[in-house]
Amino acid sequence: MKKKSAAKPKSYQLADHKENAFRVEQGVPVTDLVAFGRETGFTVDELAQLVHIPPRTYARRVASKARLSLPEGERAVRVMRLYDQAKALFGTHENTREWLTAELPALGWRSPLSFARTEQGAREVEDLIGRIEHGIPS
Repeated sequence: MKKKSAAKPKSYQLADHKENAFRVEQGVPVTDLVAFGRETGFTVDELAQLVHIPPRTYARRVASKARLSLPEGERAVRVMRLYDQAKALFGTHENTREWLTAELPALGWRSPLSFARTEQGAREVEDLIGRIEHGIPS
């Protein structure tokens, strides 16, 4: 009998805006977010908070393998996209999570995840990652 492998989260890379828009419009499967959490080490409560879903609602969605609403899907894709971009810079899940949760002077002493609650904030975090990649002081 074939052994089932762990679900690998779909890639929500920054450069693929068209595909990401389609996925969000269709409803991001909550299983993508669950797989992302398993790979990155985010807890169920952290994932629910990052996507702005009450924990009990998130648990119901997971149990029924539902799809996220459009605003929830946008927020989930935003978090996954930022995480992937930060991981490309910092290399490991541990370093990436440490940076994403650290309070940074460049963001007014807020963490990148906190600052990225809006699309404009996420763009500023992406710009900061770019500045770090290119050695530009912030």
